[in-house]
Amino acid sequence: MFLPIPALAPIFPYINIGPLQWGGFTVHPFGILVAAAIFTAMYFVQQRGERLGLNPVTVSELVTVTVIMIFVGSHLFEILAYQPERIREDPWVLLRVWDGIASFGGLLGLLATAVYFSVRGKLSFLTSTDVLLWGGVHAWIFGRLGCSVAHDHPGLFTDSWFSVRWPINHPDQVLNVHGLAGRYDLGLFEFLYTFIMLGILYFTHRRWRWKPGFTTAIVFVSYAPVRFYMDFLRAVDRRYLYLTPAQYGSLAMFSAGLFLLWRYRRSEATTDSSSDAAT
Repeated sequence: MFLPIPALAPIFPYINIGPLQWGGFTVHPFGILVAAAIFTAMYFVQQRGERLGLNPVTVSELVTVTVIMIFVGSHLFEILAYQPERIREDPWVLLRVWDGIASFGGLLGLLATAVYFSVRGKLSFLTSTDVLLWGGVHAWIFGRLGCSVAHDHPGLFTDSWFSVRWPINHPDQVLNVHGLAGRYDLGLFEFLYTFIMLGILYFTHRRWRWKPGFTTAIVFVSYAPVRFYMDFLRAVDRRYLYLTPAQYGSLAMFSAGLFLLWRYRRSEATTDSSSDAAT
C-alpha cells in the first residue's frame, strides 16, 4: 500500500503580510525591512571602518553616498537591462528611482561610489568595497527577508520539497500548467543562503589576515555561483543569449573574485618570503 511521504510536500508555507495601518499611515512590511537593511548596513560599515582604523567622518560620508547610489543604480539597471521597453513608453521612468529595482544595479552603485572615493583620494577602491560589502552582507538578511515577504522573485512551479506551498487561488496559477504544489521563491532562498555567506565571511576573516580586496573577493566568490544557478529557476525574466543580466553580472563578479583571491595569495606569499629573508 502506497503511503504519501509528508517530507516531499513543499516545506515552506506561503506567508502573506499585507500593509499595516499605523497612526493613519499605511506601512508596507517590505519598506520596513528595507529600512532595517539600511540601518544594519550603516552600523556594520561603521563598525568595520572603526576596526580598520578608518576616519569615521569619511566612513559616514561613504555610507551616505552609497545609499543614494545603490537606489539610483538598482533602478537604472532594472529599467535598462530588464525593462527597456518602458523607456519608449515613458522616458521619465528613469527618474522614478522607486519604480523598479534590481540588486545587481545596487552593486554597480556601490562600485561607482568606491571609484568616486578612490578618485578623490579619500579611500582606496578595495578598502571602500571591503567595508561596504561587509555591511552589505549583514544588511542582505533584511533586504532578502523583505523580498521573501513580498514574494517578488517567484520562480518555476515544482514538485520539489524545497519550495513554497503556493496558494491555489493565486493569479500566477495560470502558469502552473502541470498543477504542481510548490514554487521556488528565490528571495527566500537568498535570505537563507545569506546566513551561510555570513558564516563564510566570519570564518575566513578569522582564519586569514585582512588586506584590501580580501572581503570583496570572499563575497564575490561565495555569492556569484549561487546567484548564477538560481537565475535558471526564475519563472519569467528577460534573457540575452539564454542568460539573465544578473547571470552575466555573476560571471563578471566570480571572475573578479578569483582574480582578487589570486592577488591576495601572491601578496601573502611575497610577505612570507620577505619575512623569511629577514630572519
